[in-house]
Amino acid sequence: MPDLSRTFCVIGDPIAHSLSPLIHAAVFSRLGVPMAYEAVRVAPDRLAAFVAESRSARRPGFNVTIPHKQAVIPFLDGTHGDASLIGAVNTVAAAGGKLTGYNTDVDGCRAALSRGGWSPAAEGVLLLGAGGAGRAAVRALSLEGVKKLSVFETDRGRAESMKTGLAAPLGLEMEILSSPAALEAAVRGAGLLINATPVGLWPAVGGSPLPDHGWLSPSCLVFDMVPNPVETRLLREARLRGCRTVAGVVMLVSQALAADTLWLGRPMPDGLFEVCLSLCIQHLEAHGHAPDSHRG
Repeated sequence: MPDLSRTFCVIGDPIAHSLSPLIHAAVFSRLGVPMAYEAVRVAPDRLAAFVAESRSARRPGFNVTIPHKQAVIPFLDGTHGDASLIGAVNTVAAAGGKLTGYNTDVDGCRAALSRGGWSPAAEGVLLLGAGGAGRAAVRALSLEGVKKLSVFETDRGRAESMKTGLAAPLGLEMEILSSPAALEAAVRGAGLLINATPVGLWPAVGGSPLPDHGWLSPSCLVFDMVPNPVETRLLREARLRGCRTVAGVVMLVSQALAADTLWLGRPMPDGLFEVCLSLCIQHLEAHGHAPDSHRG
């Protein structure tokens, strides 16, 4: 039985093949931090009990992934910053007997865009999906200075909720797209396309959120938040069109390092991102597509 007071973890359902233990164990090892990290499967009906057990065992913190990012909030003592704005938590830190929820997906998204060489410009910004990942993207884009974006979402109610509850308070002009014709026009005019849907995630690797990749302009940067496979069908087709691409595993590693910065109270050293990214890619290549290696 590990000493939970010295053990971080990631919770989700399912969770067995999460890449988070690989990333955080590498960070702790290289920094000489005497902490452990594990993956813990927590079914929805066990979430309250898990949080209570973490409190009593003085677990220093944990990551949260599907399906608990919103459901965990009522069991915490509060949320901070971006987590409060977005309404979703992916990192929990314990301090002074209190559990506080944070969202480092925003940091991960910004880091991925930076590593892709993107900067706000005149070209259009198109976001596919208005779920939790999409909300993190909206916040990241607002911090990067974006003032206007288009969002394609088949669930109109979810899109309207994001527009009124998040984009508008952030000062973002958000256009909701729902028809194939509107999507085509937006793709053709996009300088940045972000896929925040799970389409293309293992095992359905043949899927793509775009019905026609020929709509993509070679000048477009395509960022797919799906981390497994490393190169999704969307990214492969975009690369063949001459587009620059950013893989979801880049965001995965970046948000994990942001969580470690929060937990350990120190910036991560230069070069650690490359080490962790390489480990993740090697793992996926060696073990095939892991069905549970999602963000978190």
